[in-house]
Amino acid sequence: MIVGNSNLAVGCDENGRGVTLYDYRYGQEWVLAEDSVMFSAGQWSDCASYAPLIPISAQKSADGEIAVTYQGKLEGALFKIRMVYCVHEDYAEVTLPADTAEAIHSITFPGSFVPAPDSGKGTNSKNVQYLLPIMQGMRWDGGGDDFDWLLPEAGHRGFSMAMFGMLSQTEHAGGLLITAETADDTAWRIGKKDGKTWAVNIQTASLGHMRYDRRVRLYPAGPSITAVAKRYRRRVMERGRFVSWEEKLRARPELERLFGTVFGFIGYCQDDELDYPAQCEALKDLGFPRAHLFPLRFNTYSTDFQMGGFPPIRQDEESVRRIKALGYDAAPWSWIGEGLDDGSGALRHYYREGSDGLNRLNWEIDKNKWYQCCMSFMPDYQKEALTGVCADMTWDHFDVMTCACNGECYAPDHPGHLGRPLSKTEDREWIRRLLVTAQAGSRPVSSENFNDAYSMEYDIGSVLAWPQYGPWDFWPIPLTMLVYHDSMIHTWWEAHAYNDEHFGAHLGKYQYGGGRPRLMSAMDALYGNPPFVFPFGAQYAWTGKERETVLYKIRLDDPLTMYALGLAREVSWLHERIGKLEMIDFSFLTPDGFIQKTTFAGGVSVYANFGPQLKYLPGIGTLEKESWKAVWPQ
Repeated sequence: MIVGNSNLAVGCDENGRGVTLYDYRYGQEWVLAEDSVMFSAGQWSDCASYAPLIPISAQKSADGEIAVTYQGKLEGALFKIRMVYCVHEDYAEVTLPADTAEAIHSITFPGSFVPAPDSGKGTNSKNVQYLLPIMQGMRWDGGGDDFDWLLPEAGHRGFSMAMFGMLSQTEHAGGLLITAETADDTAWRIGKKDGKTWAVNIQTASLGHMRYDRRVRLYPAGPSITAVAKRYRRRVMERGRFVSWEEKLRARPELERLFGTVFGFIGYCQDDELDYPAQCEALKDLGFPRAHLFPLRFNTYSTDFQMGGFPPIRQDEESVRRIKALGYDAAPWSWIGEGLDDGSGALRHYYREGSDGLNRLNWEIDKNKWYQCCMSFMPDYQKEALTGVCADMTWDHFDVMTCACNGECYAPDHPGHLGRPLSKTEDREWIRRLLVTAQAGSRPVSSENFNDAYSMEYDIGSVLAWPQYGPWDFWPIPLTMLVYHDSMIHTWWEAHAYNDEHFGAHLGKYQYGGGRPRLMSAMDALYGNPPFVFPFGAQYAWTGKERETVLYKIRLDDPLTMYALGLAREVSWLHERIGKLEMIDFSFLTPDGFIQKTTFAGGVSVYANFGPQLKYLPGIGTLEKESWKAVWPQ
């Protein structure tokens, strides 16, 4: 049986087997890998807890839908669920009805599609490339060792956009975009085993069960990274979840100061050896008329703790005034999604409760413990902070707010959800309200992690992987910027400045960190992003090794800092000119991935060489190793 139109169709047999998406525009077929359709009655993040769902029948309705029925077994008892396929003009939508068995706490939905002519039992890694929304985006050709990853929303190893893409490497090449239309309780599973690869959406329980219809869409697309990203961009716009820089600037003219700036992280700790305003004067003398510095204070519930023997940074009003007089912008460290338990009990009313009635420990360093807070308190808290600790700030930076805060809360006495639990969908709306509150009219707002669930409410997201290619399994690509360059900035995590070598991580398929100014500045130029430097200050950080921490200081005249600032000047100059433009194309120019090109609206192209050797490009010139060049239209 089959349903469809002149662009695409979906079909399967009467037993629900062989579910296939037919893309008539590109001549590509995508077959559902039946062994990828699974469920879990336990923790969604436990790969071992997933069990198979077996197709047993399919029915075609009079209004052009195909409902595939699956059967599963839980504690010896059989149950059934349905997945309903409906074909529209240029996409197929799959619905998981809310009446799904309550025992299911997560489900791979609708399963992993693979390019025909594969059997539907998985795909050979040579036949497909995956476009994964990890950090700025990753292209994976199926190579490397076996792995099985479950990716939650955001977090440094989570997903930055509620989508992923596939590019077929078969004879009739095409692309496929998969979007999670219900993204509040969602995750992704990607992996490889015995030469077969997969990527699949997971829908997870809301307040204990699948209590609302879940939907995923399948969009056939052109056979390129740009084509898949641009189809997702169109979908974001169709949802009304896209605001361009042009629109933002009309409403919030202070955002203009973001273009041509340098982002300067100056450490968590108050360094009494430094005259911070004098350091800013020296920075300006080095050729930086604009800088967005953070943090100058901590906006949090308690600052009565120390980090490596140093207190949290707190610049007084006179210091902030002198820094702003230079034309520089100042932000606090708004750390309100978690609260430090100081033993008084006063803060505990804010704490998020799980369904077990327990608070959730979210961050611990030395003897200090921070617990998750319920988001329903946050907009009012921030509104008060804007008349107090944040009153003289010109922009706002949130720690983890778009990274690790969205969740459920079962506390019965919170006024924002009195007498009932708070779902992730409701919690997300409180976070959005908080981010809008932080704008205070016109201020830019930043948060750890790029998360497009909040793309209309904040302006700057972070966490990027190093642009490493050649033998690496995952190749970073500018997925986020192909969608959002003319709407948001995607920059580095605060611990990963050009000149900060103290923290990085090898994540198996890729690596991230700081301290490689040539490599990092070349990527910023290619992506049309502003530079990111730690010009001076004191920082306390986890080393990444068990419970080991380190306190360190950076000075403006450190050789690595001076070198990084020299590179940053050129990147900030470029960003001033292209930072508001749409990125209209991206491509790899060499098979090893080292040479890349981006094009922006108006015809500006940027070339980057991430390789270890210089490269000559006809008509462009020589690119030194780890360097970039902009070419302007004639």
